[in-house]
Amino acid sequence: MTFERRNFLRAGTAGLAAGMLNPQLMFVQASDAAASDEFLGGTGSLRLEGKLKGGILKLEAHDFLEGKDRALITHAKFISTNLSTNLYGAMFSYSYDSSVFALLRDDAHSTMLVLSDTDDAKIGRLVVWNDLDTPDSFRVDKSKAVFADDLKDSILDGKGNALDLAGKRKRLAFTSEDLETVFRNNVALQKFRRGQKVTHHPRGDQSLIEWICRLLSVVPGSLFGLTWLP
Repeated sequence: MTFERRNFLRAGTAGLAAGMLNPQLMFVQASDAAASDEFLGGTGSLRLEGKLKGGILKLEAHDFLEGKDRALITHAKFISTNLSTNLYGAMFSYSYDSSVFALLRDDAHSTMLVLSDTDDAKIGRLVVWNDLDTPDSFRVDKSKAVFADDLKDSILDGKGNALDLAGKRKRLAFTSEDLETVFRNNVALQKFRRGQKVTHHPRGDQSLIEWICRLLSVVPGSLFGLTWLP
């Protein structure tokens, strides 16, 4: 299990001059001179392997953080009895999860999701595409999306039964809680999360912020709950 991160720092005048002479160092290393360093962003790479209830998971994740925005790409293989499934995930978050695009794919099928805020602070919007099907749009009660046992209970306008977050992708035998149980004490994962822990059941006052993280973590076959910052 390995971890690698590069942080990008804003350098002072001396650091800028050194960067002009050696561009490769410009955004990787701050000046040693007296200056005020400011964290701007960074990249991280993570490799994990662990035994879940239903099989072996091998995961590689890469992220990029800049200001309020974050991008994440995951490649994984889930190996169970007589079955090996390749998993791909990609997500881009704009302005602290005010809008998020996510893609999940197995060997043959995919699910795309767009999640965003609305004019009502308690209501979110979710758009779902499975393969090339017509996209479905839903209004989501943010608080219920965090605390309800069944995500369909958070869908407004009587459209809960129409919610399909898996499509034709394979139903794999693991949940976000299974992932957290196996990997939660992994040092490399903690570094990748910058020392933060995922809260699957946040306090009520956090529900309007955490609804996207919670929703994406329970999508079938999702690894976002393991590698996404809370």
